[in-house]
Amino acid sequence: MKVLFINPGWNSLVSTKVSRFNRPWPPLDLLNCAALLEKEGFEVQLLDARASPLHITEIAHETTKFDKCFITSSPIDRWQCPNIDLYPFLELVSRLPKKALYVMGVHGTVYPNEMLEQTKAMAIIRGEPEFTVLDIARGNSLKDIPGISFKENGLIVHNTDRAFLSLNDLPVPSFHLLDIRKYRYELLGNRMLLFEGSRGCPYPCVFCQKTLHGTQFRTKSPEKLADEIVYGVEKFQARSAYFIDLEFTLRRDFVVELCNRLIGKKVSFRWTCQTRADTVDFNLLKLMKQAGCKLIHFGVETGSERIMKIIGKNISLSQITEGVLSSKKAGIDQACFFMFGFPTETDKDRLETIAFAKTLNPTYASFHKVTPYPGTPLFNQIISGHKNHLFHGLHQTFTPHNSLNQTGNTSKTYFPFTTQHTPSTEKDTSNWGNNGFLPGLWFEDKKDHLNQTIRKALSGFYMRWQYLYDNMLFCNPFSFIRKLRLFYNYWKSLK
Repeated sequence: MKVLFINPGWNSLVSTKVSRFNRPWPPLDLLNCAALLEKEGFEVQLLDARASPLHITEIAHETTKFDKCFITSSPIDRWQCPNIDLYPFLELVSRLPKKALYVMGVHGTVYPNEMLEQTKAMAIIRGEPEFTVLDIARGNSLKDIPGISFKENGLIVHNTDRAFLSLNDLPVPSFHLLDIRKYRYELLGNRMLLFEGSRGCPYPCVFCQKTLHGTQFRTKSPEKLADEIVYGVEKFQARSAYFIDLEFTLRRDFVVELCNRLIGKKVSFRWTCQTRADTVDFNLLKLMKQAGCKLIHFGVETGSERIMKIIGKNISLSQITEGVLSSKKAGIDQACFFMFGFPTETDKDRLETIAFAKTLNPTYASFHKVTPYPGTPLFNQIISGHKNHLFHGLHQTFTPHNSLNQTGNTSKTYFPFTTQHTPSTEKDTSNWGNNGFLPGLWFEDKKDHLNQTIRKALSGFYMRWQYLYDNMLFCNPFSFIRKLRLFYNYWKSLK
């Protein structure tokens, strides 16, 4: 049997809806799926349209050569922050043969009914995809496969959820399906791979989409992970890597053992991770630096103590400051992430966030609009406060078509929705509003003001004379140019 995995492109590096980056990063979850299938003798290929952009007609033609096709609406680097603009995805899916099509990702996990109706797929894969994909490829009856939704005799059937997997049960990802030359992270380097040592996060942050990760923290054995890293670096000459764990340093003993193994094996590569600032200390950071850590992503979120309590982050500004300072002392770059638009947030809170970013003075600062993802406490809070303004039971039919643009040609494709109001029999589907995956009115009301705030934060942070001087004096010129390009693309997306 021939099986194709598709990681769709999203038309641009930065989506205009909430300015979401669509970087060409290896789709590790699809590589996990592929490895499971190859282990049982299936012929597998990966089509990654983020790394190798193809026109949707070319992708559609390619799928006709395969017996089964699995496509994701959110690869693993987008499990936590999925795209909310589904138009590019739905337009591609509308061209694919439906009798061999299976859809996975956050969107279908949270709203399987709607994704099943929109995509006309054989089944929607809910939750972690790996072992569900294996069951489907084996030819098991759909009614016997946990974690899927499908239609039977015209009615939607939701099978029981699949239990969260053990990372130690996964084989080495099928890195050979990648052209590693096409993967890079502008803050780290080229020839990039993704690794993961854990899934899940126990912290109660109200904004974090953890449906696929879960709240139970699960780790891969340090020995197994180290072996995968050695394989990726030595076999494919990977020069950089991102540990895609939500909280990489949550278990200190795990990180210590992993770093010691990498140091002992003399693995030479640059890597980054994301974690909380209160789960690092100077000694741990020194060890991570010795093992190749170049950059750490810290989710700071806000500079307001009041907002920090509201969002359930369970961390203080002083703890964040200490973690960032320790990283600087250890010689590790920092990328700090901030958000604007939390409920009850005032202009004073936003100014405190901008001021805190300057006080921390990390290597990089990233500012974004809050996204109330379905499946999060924040989403429930937002829609409960806007019930009078939202469409309930909204049913949408996706209809792709070409329209003449202002120049008179048909090269630009528009993706309108025709809507029909019907009684809601299951759950509030108002999130499928004008933005595709979010309450439209809440987002649009705040968009212009938040974009102005983000521009103010970006210019206030990056246009400081000291920051510019330090970067021009000490930064690699090619790296500096890439940073400027990244800055420009993001600024341009703030429409």
